[in-house]
Amino acid sequence: MTAKDLAAQPAVQMCNRPDQTGCVISYNTIAQGRQSVAPTIKAGALAVNPLSWTMDGGLVPAEKNIGAVFFDATGVPTTYPHFTSAQIVDSGLVVEPANVDLVTVKGSHFPAEVYHSFDYSLFFENIKANIAARIKAFSR
Repeated sequence: MTAKDLAAQPAVQMCNRPDQTGCVISYNTIAQGRQSVAPTIKAGALAVNPLSWTMDGGLVPAEKNIGAVFFDATGVPTTYPHFTSAQIVDSGLVVEPANVDLVTVKGSHFPAEVYHSFDYSLFFENIKANIAARIKAFSR
């Protein structure tokens, strides 16, 4: 989503608070400097940081990451607390995974260090907690 996209759809707005409802959350994870090769990042794209649930460019440390979750081939999940920090930089969500092997797919259709396939996994526990917070806010 870009500012132009939002202007064309005035009923749509980006989320900028952890308890805000009726809004959109969007981000595309990458390694630093990979914005230009990420096919999922449009010029001028807006992003919400899933560790702060804001759109500012502040670095949110890995300590705020409740847990990344990765599933093995049989569907068994493993949770990795504090797996990555996150910072919005030049329309991308820059992450520094603790174990790059877990977010590297050989033969991926995305360029190296474009982690879009793991957007949910990297922040799985934070997303779960935030869903509950937004439901509570909406129910008030």
